[in-house]
Amino acid sequence: MNIPAELVEGFAPRSRDSNKRTVGVVSLVGGSGHYIHAPVIAALGARAAGAGLVQLVVPDASRIAAGSLVPEATFTKLTATCVPPRADVTVIGMGLGVSVSTELIVSRLLSGAGGRFVIDADALTILSAWYGRTDGYDPAKGQELILTPHEGEAERLLGWAKGKVHEDRVTAAREIALRYGATVVLKGSRTLVVSSDASRIYENKAGNPFMALGGMGDLLSGVIGARWAYRQADPFVAASSSVWLHSISSDSVVAAQRDPSLVNTASEIGSLRVKLDGASF
Repeated sequence: MNIPAELVEGFAPRSRDSNKRTVGVVSLVGGSGHYIHAPVIAALGARAAGAGLVQLVVPDASRIAAGSLVPEATFTKLTATCVPPRADVTVIGMGLGVSVSTELIVSRLLSGAGGRFVIDADALTILSAWYGRTDGYDPAKGQELILTPHEGEAERLLGWAKGKVHEDRVTAAREIALRYGATVVLKGSRTLVVSSDASRIYENKAGNPFMALGGMGDLLSGVIGARWAYRQADPFVAASSSVWLHSISSDSVVAAQRDPSLVNTASEIGSLRVKLDGASF
């Protein structure tokens, strides 16, 4: 399988002396009574994409599914005052819900903290409530962000009317990048990735309509967390290569006439990732 030339940097092979920490540690913060398994789906994506250690920060209700699907993951109980374990990348928001408690969690993680953060789903809704109608968010010193909105979340992040993002996705993605100082993954048909300074744009041409499935975005957030934790470099390259890997894996599942489920897509991500990481560039 040919990797697009602009994404080759995102698939450097592992060194022979790698260990679970040198290939990337990812913490996944999310889950609620209504969305019990969203962070577990993200964990499937992180594992498939090559994370050396997956650390789940989730409610008790998520533990059974986590133990069955990602038994190697560590567990920290999600509370308003919990401290997620240290990681190369922290992914926040999958199924988190929006409440006073979850606002405290997001605030504590982002307030003045350096590090790499992928902000997804309900964490985007919380962020937009604070900054969607202002000049935006100013990341703390040493803080790098990747935001992963669909069009509705993008409208909230910008304070735009419904439907306006769809009319001009490129302008919307660039505006979010500049307003929040973040690399942006604007999901949808032909997902766009825009660098934090809005100078670079990647348009993903892989993918298929069967990806219109609840949980597919959670899976992607885990993939992004893992690839960024592995490379620990340019978030634009990490996000772009993750979007492509996620989509091309689903394309492979559909082409083989297999069930285009999350589990099969995650398995295909793992299969392709091993081949790509082992490639000669």
